[in-house]
Amino acid sequence: MPITRNQASSTNEGEDTLQRLLRGVTSLQARSDEQSRLSVEAEQRQAEAEERYRLVEERHLEAMKVAEQREEELRQQIAALRAASEHETPIPPNFREVVVEPFDGSQDPYAHLQAFQT
Repeated sequence: MPITRNQASSTNEGEDTLQRLLRGVTSLQARSDEQSRLSVEAEQRQAEAEERYRLVEERHLEAMKVAEQREEELRQQIAALRAASEHETPIPPNFREVVVEPFDGSQDPYAHLQAFQT
């Protein structure tokens, strides 16, 4: 059976449409593949960044721990120096230790306070 011109034209248009659709599908598949590749790369970068952050955080915490230990050592050294300085300070020869009887309530409180004011 011979093919008419309209049938041939229709077949060519169908093939053209099919070719355009196939090119569109191929283009979309390529874009999808590219997006998948980019997504995998982004996930890898994210994982690497999280690992770097974890390592930096560990180093920071370790540095803070060392700094706190050093601060405590310095505080102890300062306390020891102050104590040594106090022990090395001579007591003046005119120093007199004041002995005050505790207030027992049997006396006038103002008279008791006068002992502290001299």
